[in-house]
Amino acid sequence: MKKYSLHILTILFLSFASVTQAQDYHTALGVRLGGLTSGLTIRHFTNPGTALEGIVGVGHRAFILTGLYEKQRAFENAEGLSWFYGIGGHAGFFRYGGYYYYYHDHGNHGYYVVEEGATETVAGVDFILGLDYKIPNAPIDLGLDLKPFVDFWDGAEGYWDGALSIRFTF
Repeated sequence: MKKYSLHILTILFLSFASVTQAQDYHTALGVRLGGLTSGLTIRHFTNPGTALEGIVGVGHRAFILTGLYEKQRAFENAEGLSWFYGIGGHAGFFRYGGYYYYYHDHGNHGYYVVEEGATETVAGVDFILGLDYKIPNAPIDLGLDLKPFVDFWDGAEGYWDGALSIRFTF
C-alpha cells in the first residue's frame, strides 16, 4: 500500500510541477463588453495558475458586483494564449419593470405603466469558462468568455452571458 501511495504522490507532484505558467502579468484592469452586463473588470493572479476577478457590471436597470475564483491553463505552443474556468457569486440591485397595460381606444393604442417596479436586491452564483490572450510585448490582454449564472430572486432563475474583455496589464 505504501508503494502505491508513493507512486500516486509522485505522479501528482510531477503533473502539478509540469503545468505551464498560464499568465504573463500579475494584474489587469479594463472593460467587459457583455451581452447582459457590461462594465469594469479587474483580474489579479494570486499564483501563476490562479486568479481572482472582480466585475462591476451595469445592465438594463441593473447594477451588479461579481467576484470569481478562476483557474487558468496555458496552451502549449501558443504564446500568450490560455483558457480558464471558475466559480463565484454576485450581488446587486435591479429595478423591476412593473406592470404595463395595453389600450386601444378609437384608433389610438399603446402601453402605459400601471405600476412602476421597485428596486430589488438580487444575489446568485456565477460560473465562467473562457479564453485569455496576453499580446506578447504589449500591455494588453484580451478575454472571451461564457458566464452562465443563477439569480436567487423570487426563486431561482438561470441566465447565459458572454463577453469580450479588453484589459491593460501591469
